Amino acid sequence: MPPPYPSVRRVPPNVAASWLRQSWPLRILRGFLGATFVYAGMQKLADPNFLHPGTPDFIGSQLQAFAQGSPIHAFLPPFGHLPALTGVGIALLEMAIGLATLLGIAPMLSAALGFAVNLVLFLSATWHVHPYFLGSDSMYAIGWAAYFAGLVEIERTVRAVPVQGSRRRRAALQDEGFGRREFLRGAVVGVGTIVLGGSASALAGTSTGNRTALPRPAPSAQPGSSPKPASSTPIVHGTPIATLDNVPVGGAVGFNDPADGTPSVLVRLSDTRVAAFSRVCTHAGCLVQYDQSSRILVCPCHGAEFDPSRQAEPIAGPAPTALHPVPVAVDPATGKVVATD
Repeated sequence: MPPPYPSVRRVPPNVAASWLRQSWPLRILRGFLGATFVYAGMQKLADPNFLHPGTPDFIGSQLQAFAQGSPIHAFLPPFGHLPALTGVGIALLEMAIGLATLLGIAPMLSAALGFAVNLVLFLSATWHVHPYFLGSDSMYAIGWAAYFAGLVEIERTVRAVPVQGSRRRRAALQDEGFGRREFLRGAVVGVGTIVLGGSASALAGTSTGNRTALPRPAPSAQPGSSPKPASSTPIVHGTPIATLDNVPVGGAVGFNDPADGTPSVLVRLSDTRVAAFSRVCTHAGCLVQYDQSSRILVCPCHGAEFDPSRQAEPIAGPAPTALHPVPVAVDPATGKVVATD
């Protein structure tokens, strides 16, 4: 005999009820993932370098570095053409996902989006991190997947219980669709995201500009240098990236590897020795900077340090391997440093 009243969908619970209906494991996951995504979005907009070209943390340089060797590299170039818009979009999306998760608004959609964001980051930003468990994005993706699975189990349990009682109670539990309540809750997420994003941007300091970024090679010899004769015939063939006159001993300049466009750095080790390496850190894909006082390459994200005089081997921090070398040579006829083929 069928139950006196059919089973119906429940109206999404309010914030307090959405927390109470979950077990402690899900509450822990929800709180951590939601708060972390809100913080991650705010941290990006609060970073004065994130949206400014020529700075070590510029989103455009990060996107270019992430694409190198990524299994989804074919999908990343379009975002690199609009780096500022992409950076703002990522930050706002992270904050919206975090707020929606904490407030219990569209929880399964929020969990699915959180999983998608971290999956994309795992396949790009931390794809080269070895062993894999040192990369945070893979762990966050698993966390979102586990939280989504828990939400599905809750929904299945709720749907399996028939709704009984008065007509008024049944009406209150019926699916209202995209009604006023859902519209207001969605508006809370939208407004909250904008307010948090604006607050983070307002708190951002002054961009460091090129003061902390690696200098680019000068187009010509500096005043007082000894230019090479115009008739000098190159002996070493390749793509010129700098001249010895423009790179003091112990100094460095940044350039893009002619082979694939990877952000790279040229270091002058002595009067006659130079070395060049990719700036993509082998830990999490951030771009390393050159510390001229200590003559080492330092990753600003997690503190990895590399010694350019020892083939950029890691000497501190979590990086597992040396920076990728870029083959270069000094042309004795012209004094130019060229990236060899």
